[in-house]
Amino acid sequence: MTPNETAQPREVRWGLVDVVAGIAAFAVLSAVARVLVRLPGVGGEPALVLGIEQVVGGWLPLVAVVLVATWWRGRRSLRLDFGLRIRPVDLVVGLGVGVGLRLAALGLAELVRQATGTRATAFSGGVGDPVLFVLFAVLAASVVSPVVEELYFRGLVLRSIERAVAPAGSTDARRRRAATIAVLGSALLFTAFHLDGVPETAAAASRLLTLFVVGIVLGLMAVVTKRLGPSIVAHGAFNLTVAVLEIVTPPAVTG
Repeated sequence: MTPNETAQPREVRWGLVDVVAGIAAFAVLSAVARVLVRLPGVGGEPALVLGIEQVVGGWLPLVAVVLVATWWRGRRSLRLDFGLRIRPVDLVVGLGVGVGLRLAALGLAELVRQATGTRATAFSGGVGDPVLFVLFAVLAASVVSPVVEELYFRGLVLRSIERAVAPAGSTDARRRRAATIAVLGSALLFTAFHLDGVPETAAAASRLLTLFVVGIVLGLMAVVTKRLGPSIVAHGAFNLTVAVLEIVTPPAVTG
């Protein structure tokens, strides 16, 4: 027998401690990013500001925690630990779900607008330069962010909550309860991580509710399929529609 055949599988030790580490790392590096963008010579460079905010204050802490969790406390495989796998069917399902979520978000925003008389703003960063728009509003938000965020929220967070509520050997009923709690918990944390971009208006309510619903739907996809492919594609499609809407919709005039 070869060494690989006789080797024992690595024990999975990642869990809620790693989730908390991700929250702490995100808080610290987000603060660092806010300091960096205020440095002389940085604030006047939109690409540099966006890059620092996105990479240092967003992707870096989440990626680092997930990689540390799988390498030192897991099976050293993002597929085995967190379900990072995409099948062809995920492209179709994810695209449909992502576009459907965006349409639902637009409908909710319109209801808020009619009820409050305020404009429910889109999920855009207002990037005017075409090159920056493609780099950040399209590639970053629709490709890189979905992979990074799904690995953390629907990979590490969701599965950590499931393992904490229903350890190995739990009954089917307890596993179902754990899945429900994990979906809701990961959706709440997903919403909380995006509070920094929520406007302080009546439209904030629709955006927060949308984020929470999106988190629930993506969590359900991850639980049902046992992989992140569908939620990654849906997340990317949801974000990409913002870029499309910003291209085809003229700027609104606000009073």
